[in-house]
Amino acid sequence: MSARRTAPLARIATVALLAALADAAASAQGAPPNRPNAHRRDGAAKPPAAAPAFRLLEDCGIDFVHHRFATPFKKYLCETAGSGVGLLDYDGDGRLDVYCVQCCPLPGYPAVGVPPQDLLFHNDGVVDGRLRFHRVEDEVVVTAPDGTKKRKRLGLGDVGYGMGVSCSDVDNDGDPDLFVTNVGRDVLYRNEGDGTFTDVTEASGILDDYWSAPAAWADLDGDGDLDLYLGNYALIDFEHYKVCATGLRVSYCMPKTLAAAPDRLYRNDGGFRFTEVTREAGVVEPDHGGKAYAVIPFDWDGDGKLDLYVANDTDPNFLWHNLSGPGGMKFEEVAGTIGLAVNGQGTAQACMGSDIGDVDGDLRLDVLSANFSREGTVLYRRTDGDFYDDASFASGLAGPSYLNTGFGLRLFDYDHDADLDLLVINGHVLDDANEFDPNQTFEQLPQFFENRGDGTFVEVGARLSPFFLRANVGRGLAIGDLDEDGDDDAVVQENDDALQVLENVVANGNHFVALRLVGTKSPRDAIGAHVTLVCGDKKQVRELHGSTSYLSWQDLRLRFGVGARGGPATATIRWPSGRVQELKDLALDVCHRVVEPK
Repeated sequence: MSARRTAPLARIATVALLAALADAAASAQGAPPNRPNAHRRDGAAKPPAAAPAFRLLEDCGIDFVHHRFATPFKKYLCETAGSGVGLLDYDGDGRLDVYCVQCCPLPGYPAVGVPPQDLLFHNDGVVDGRLRFHRVEDEVVVTAPDGTKKRKRLGLGDVGYGMGVSCSDVDNDGDPDLFVTNVGRDVLYRNEGDGTFTDVTEASGILDDYWSAPAAWADLDGDGDLDLYLGNYALIDFEHYKVCATGLRVSYCMPKTLAAAPDRLYRNDGGFRFTEVTREAGVVEPDHGGKAYAVIPFDWDGDGKLDLYVANDTDPNFLWHNLSGPGGMKFEEVAGTIGLAVNGQGTAQACMGSDIGDVDGDLRLDVLSANFSREGTVLYRRTDGDFYDDASFASGLAGPSYLNTGFGLRLFDYDHDADLDLLVINGHVLDDANEFDPNQTFEQLPQFFENRGDGTFVEVGARLSPFFLRANVGRGLAIGDLDEDGDDDAVVQENDDALQVLENVVANGNHFVALRLVGTKSPRDAIGAHVTLVCGDKKQVRELHGSTSYLSWQDLRLRFGVGARGGPATATIRWPSGRVQELKDLALDVCHRVVEPK
């Protein structure tokens, strides 16, 4: 592990001042101040945790260390972007495995021999009371249909400059495939169903050589399979790269020095073959385009078609409204007209990791994005109609996050009290940030925001785990139930450091309902399924999204905390195909496998 620096006292004092200013702004907007337990909708205060809520697993068997290979005299911007992490059950044993994305030396970096590769870690479950993993070797033993065993190549091991990973079931055969985005050619792996993979990139037609970052899979044309929206960041020419400097010292350039690379849209034609339909589908980026760092498919206008939210770095965000019909995929860009393109002051932000969920319990989906320092985490709150308002300060998020640079960001109900909390992973992009601003550091503290129950938040990380008192250069974040105990754990990817695994150990007696959706007419992963769950007096909504956070892939099980309420629960599922399914008498504290009716 690398040495970790703590935040300077000046930074802490400044954050406290900004929090006070945020309270004043919130009061002016009619929101409760940023205090613990204030004005909870259910009338109950949350007591301080008697024990840490998250336990850092430093000996779980995942020994992956990320390397960004910072060049000494060039400092390419992609070196500081970091990488994501993916959660998938690659071998069908019912446990979430972990795929770790690695980088490689770029031109100008001293020779290091064989570059390191991405790694896959198998989840062995809880052994002797501890969650354990082991690295999946490059050669594995597989069992043939006749029962015989043989050794076979795993088939993974990408050695590109890795950005992100998505783990969708591309061919609807029941096992997750892998798509890795790189600075350069991306890689698509088909899961063979026997614990091995095959690189099918060349035959797939997904031949993108840009600096790719997020990848979103969804059925965008309603034909039952997963199409791909590939978010590209910027054009980068290593041979003629502009060198930026602070005085006589080489420094990382700001994003505006690079032109945005165009995003791409690929139609799934079946059989792991895709056709690029970007321009014919109307995905023509306005102005000079956008530097994409997150893409999330969701049904913005409730018409049963999945739209696409694209979070851009220093450029206005996009909302691609899905107009697809019998003639094929068609989209129009509408972010500027609905309030998602820029913040409340009309300024484009450096949006990075993002998520979508109902934070205030009004049964409408809100949008959140982490941002660069001196911008704060942005919350676009859904209002009446199809519009959004910037509620970043009123919610209590922007003040405490104002000086941080956020990347991984994920909404989840960590304590099952029936509201969505927020985990944000921070770390500046400039390794000499303190020379520009004495209140900045390269390594920064992660943050956890607890939802008071009404869509306002209070930062509580310090009482949840020592992890939140350790500064790091955080990037990727994936959330899922790793130990199969019913609550969500966290996996954090850091630049130039070991992977961090946080086990959720909350024990407060609250209950949950979890759903594993399996599509039939819809894609098997059911990306975009809309679920309404009712338990007692509480109604909640969720949509199923895999490509949330920052360049990472999430557990596809939907988990609803219901607090101390007794069961049973009922659920209404609107599948991506448009079918509506009603479920009654759902038992609590169980993950229900639900198959779409044929």
